[in-house]
Amino acid sequence: MIPSPSPTPTRWIRLASALCALALAGCGDSGVSDIDAPPGGDIDASGGGDDAPPIDALIPADCVPGGTQCTDCVDNDSDGHADGYDVECTGAADDDEGDFATGIPGDNIDTVKQDCFFDGNSGSGDDGCEIHVCCLLGAPDAESCPFGPGQYDPAECDDAQSANCIDNCVGLTPAGCDCFGCCTMCDAATDECRDIITNPATAPDCDDDSILDPVACPSCVKVDACENPCDPAQCILCPGQDPSDLPPGCDGEISCADGAPTCTDGACPAGSYCSNGCCIGSIE
Repeated sequence: MIPSPSPTPTRWIRLASALCALALAGCGDSGVSDIDAPPGGDIDASGGGDDAPPIDALIPADCVPGGTQCTDCVDNDSDGHADGYDVECTGAADDDEGDFATGIPGDNIDTVKQDCFFDGNSGSGDDGCEIHVCCLLGAPDAESCPFGPGQYDPAECDDAQSANCIDNCVGLTPAGCDCFGCCTMCDAATDECRDIITNPATAPDCDDDSILDPVACPSCVKVDACENPCDPAQCILCPGQDPSDLPPGCDGEISCADGAPTCTDGACPAGSYCSNGCCIGSIE
């Protein structure tokens, strides 16, 4: 029996997280009602117990627990950001909130030829995106390229990508990233931001704690043709930024590139995913 008065949204989150901890596999179909969880507030996402995630995590609004770490409404890696507000979540199918790997078998395992980073697999056959990793790293010549000896020619680093790549990948790409996973990532402690390569095949030691480390997280050069830009001056958050990081002219309100819906006041439409306040496409 639910005691009177009715439980607060915070207590509903505790209940939902506790149910998920008991039966995570069924969380996506649990029928838990929408949770009032506005971004920027102190949200208690803890289910209780010694192994419970920490409280005060930033989570998407109206978060309904799903079946992956990046949709379960829980701060699995204890960094204060859950699901699409965590820089290490690439989309709804991502089952590893603790680093830039997705937990999807066979995803982003090629160290040389890069395809769409956000489509849940390796290989360009289904997305039309392809580039040599050293183009992203900005290597000036073959001798400077640490991957694929003898396969790199900087003259072939074409910023253009096919219409097929644009159609298939840009809609899945979070704000601040290009379709190959070169992203403007911001360090939460210092608010300093860098363009870094997030592909774990290229930078296996890169995570949200090492964003400012150029060895763990190498700098990269974005492919402008398939970028979904972030721009705090235009109220579009970069990964790692909170709504409170926006300039005063935004009045705390997030905008999204190309008129995409925001998800600061409610859940994204079906088939999309709340990523740092903006709705992006979600792979099936």
